[in-house]
Amino acid sequence: MEIIIVGGGLVGTTLAEKLSRDGHDVSLVERDRRGAAELSSALDVRIVEGNGATAATLRRAGASDASLVVATTDSDEVNFVTGRIAASIFKVPRVVVRLRDPGHDEAFHELSRGDAVEIFCVNPEAAAVEKVASLLEVPSALDVVSFMDGELLVAGFRITESSEFADRPVSDMNLFFAETPSLVAAIQRGDQTVVPHGGEEIRTGDIVYFAIERSDLEGMLELMGAPPKAHHRVMIAGATRIGLALARQLEEGESRVTLIEPDADLARRAADSLGDTLVVSGPFTSETLLHEEEIERVDTFVAVTEDHEDNLVACLLTKRMGAGRTFALVDNPALANLIGETAIDAIISPRLLAIGLILQHIPGARVHSMAALLGDRVEVMEAEAVKGSPIASGELSEISLPRGVLVGALRRDGALLVPRGTDRVEPGDRVLIIATTESATKLTEFLTD
Repeated sequence: MEIIIVGGGLVGTTLAEKLSRDGHDVSLVERDRRGAAELSSALDVRIVEGNGATAATLRRAGASDASLVVATTDSDEVNFVTGRIAASIFKVPRVVVRLRDPGHDEAFHELSRGDAVEIFCVNPEAAAVEKVASLLEVPSALDVVSFMDGELLVAGFRITESSEFADRPVSDMNLFFAETPSLVAAIQRGDQTVVPHGGEEIRTGDIVYFAIERSDLEGMLELMGAPPKAHHRVMIAGATRIGLALARQLEEGESRVTLIEPDADLARRAADSLGDTLVVSGPFTSETLLHEEEIERVDTFVAVTEDHEDNLVACLLTKRMGAGRTFALVDNPALANLIGETAIDAIISPRLLAIGLILQHIPGARVHSMAALLGDRVEVMEAEAVKGSPIASGELSEISLPRGVLVGALRRDGALLVPRGTDRVEPGDRVLIIATTESATKLTEFLTD
């Protein structure tokens, strides 16, 4: 289909690359002349130089024939105007805009109420807050994503010697969780990433993603050798929108929250806007300040400043000083891959979160949710099987799914199950599919009629 993406930043370029690999006809609009020239040589998509928040540029990009327009620049205002032009002037059937300010989200929906088009807003910063909150719920987890309306968790852990899963084949999951759906979704071992088959062995030091029912979480943590649930003393570095939103959400629970902000004015404003959170003005990489704030008693340290390299440094420092877990906000793809090589427990990437949210709104396959794992090397998708699609055409053993693709779970009539080769996917089933990024590009043809 014809897709226009406005904004040649990290989100726009990553999205354009993926959609182009999936076979869509993509036009990427970039305002900066030099940036547009660099994108032309780097990407195999059509590059349109110009201001995407004008009708003239969108017309040149092909908005009159587009099935989807995605506005994903760094400016809420530009995305807002772009989305309104696409919907009101060009009547594009589906419009997705990235908006960080909830006020903009509300206004956009109000102004779009009378449009005969589908309108969607994605907020990567809100998604980042939810990602941190989900990690806090699962001790020792490196990553947590929920599917099937929250009933199924895909959680990543580093396998230690104390884990019952160490040096066992992935098929042993059937022994540990015989009564409920569970499986090993992905394994990272050094530079190697695999979507495993039943004979693959889990080794000490691997990062392993498990798909389990939420009701089995306590048993999973016990088998993992994870510590009991933390008391959630949380320290946040950065009075950014994400930092403030996270502090407010944690205030509603039982967490004790400290927020550190180097800028004195921002720290004062944060103190005025928050409730029980202790706000400290000072450098979050100062060992003296961290000792004063008892970093060794902190269960989780979360660095969400706008300088992502500082976030990594702060997490490495606080981990060395005794913090329990450390989470860093990082959108640089090269830095994000450090998760398997450093003591940092989790990387939060608004870029990948935004892309996952946007991909849910691509016309065709009925995708309910999507997430990238292991630095975008593995994708997990929850989709609805449609009548006439290849995935619902016979027993799973008879369907020639691409190598590196695993049908991980089905939800049918409210019940979850892990399908075997003799099972069939029925139209209307919710299907959880795990795939390497390379193989994921071939999935659309299996999910559409």
